[in-house]
Amino acid sequence: MMRPEEIYQQIEAKNWRHVWVVGDIHGCFSMLMKRLRECRFDPQQDLLVSVGDLIDRGPDSLGCLALLRESWMTAVRGNHEQMALDARASSQSTLWLMNGGDWFTRLTAEHAAQAEALFILCQRLPLDTGSSLPP
Repeated sequence: MMRPEEIYQQIEAKNWRHVWVVGDIHGCFSMLMKRLRECRFDPQQDLLVSVGDLIDRGPDSLGCLALLRESWMTAVRGNHEQMALDARASSQSTLWLMNGGDWFTRLTAEHAAQAEALFILCQRLPLDTGSSLPP
């Protein structure tokens, strides 16, 4: 059973100029970066919150996973991250592969090792984010 601090992550919106919330990025790293530039996202002052599904389907799931290392980004674990974690833990990857996880099978050994390290970060992602966003 998960502890409450593993399920929820508190975000203090007052600490950021803007809090940008995005969902279902699905490996579309370049598109996300383009949109952030268009919005004048400032990594020194703004926070990006992914509400799940960073990976699968798009062309750069590894790039999206790497965002978890950025101080200006936080995320909630989506069902695609959970499918990846389940597949990596059990070696039963059919469900994940059917839902876009085949990108992992095409990675070089070096990139697969990077992805494995990033999956460790996914294990730490909360399942929900409580925010103090103004109405």
